[in-house]
Amino acid sequence: MFNIIMGYLIVINILPMILIYIDYTFNLKIKEDVLDFIYCLIALIGGSIGIIIFSKMFMYKRDTKTMRFIVPLILFIEIVIGFVIFSKVNNLKWLTLNN
Repeated sequence: MFNIIMGYLIVINILPMILIYIDYTFNLKIKEDVLDFIYCLIALIGGSIGIIIFSKMFMYKRDTKTMRFIVPLILFIEIVIGFVIFSKVNNLKWLTLNN
């Protein structure tokens, strides 16, 4: 199960690299609202880390609200949800010390 999840996350995080590279290189005439919607959708299905990494790697300057606030917020929420799921699966107790 872990291999399937990791494979999914790798594939879904390569997708933003392709989109950012195509938009950065070929300067497509796509409306900003459509690109923001696409990036939010990709971030919601698990590609937020790829969007952040590849936008910095390609120096993809998009000073929109989506790239500055919404994608990092989605990443934070995904990390919290992942931590909660991981702790429930492994029967970890919150804020307790095991002596």
